[in-house]
Amino acid sequence: MKQNSLSQTLKKTWQSYEGQVHLSRTRPSTRNIHELRVSTQKLEAVLTLAHSLRATHHSKNIISLIKKVRKSLGPLRDIQVESPGFSSLGVSQKTGQKRREFSAFFADQKNRAKRKAERCLNDISLGSERKRVGRIAAKIEQNEQKYNRRQIQLQLDAKLKADVLRFNAAMKTVNPERLKDIHRFRILAKKLRYQSECRNALIGTAQFNLDDLKQIQTVAGRIQNDSILIETLDRFLHKKKHSEDPKALKLRKRIELNQLNLIKKDFSLLTNLQWRN
Repeated sequence: MKQNSLSQTLKKTWQSYEGQVHLSRTRPSTRNIHELRVSTQKLEAVLTLAHSLRATHHSKNIISLIKKVRKSLGPLRDIQVESPGFSSLGVSQKTGQKRREFSAFFADQKNRAKRKAERCLNDISLGSERKRVGRIAAKIEQNEQKYNRRQIQLQLDAKLKADVLRFNAAMKTVNPERLKDIHRFRILAKKLRYQSECRNALIGTAQFNLDDLKQIQTVAGRIQNDSILIETLDRFLHKKKHSEDPKALKLRKRIELNQLNLIKKDFSLLTNLQWRN
């Protein structure tokens, strides 16, 4: 595995993020929005590791900003996830007026999410943040000249060890019956995964196998996607004229049962694992 310095990794990760911002501004497709959100998570992972080396306090400021970007793009990402799930409620000659009502409702949700994403993408200040990242990279380079690779590795491993302990503690206390617990646990899993991948690329060796962690993230993500579908259906069914829509009610029940099955089987099995650093 090729070794890179943390300063080089930060520069490359920023370039990837900046390029994805430009691409998403031009074409906010499902893939581009997803890749942009992933790039914010990778950038956050590098900045978090940089902060653990006490490279600069400015890293926290940029982490806060990219979190806002990811959160602002969340509604559009949710709509993009929901579209295939709601295909059975689409308009056709056979379904008639009821389906047109849901299509109009969903189109309104989609337009709102698009407008919010467009505002977010246009408001991203790449110029000033690029300068901040450059200053952080320069500070990291100073530390890399001051400390040898072994000393840097020990500091990175200490940070990840603390994160693994926190992850294991969360695994013991997560309540599968509380969807918010699963969502928070998924966020922890993602952060640990991206930081670990960054650390492995820097050091040149894998610290531990990430396959189970990826699986936890995937299953928790599917559970979260079902929650998003249910929330949108509930907003539609909340209106009195839609409250007895049989097809929407049937779809909601099917999604709810699928989510329950994921929680009881897949997620519960995965949370019996224990991680070691």
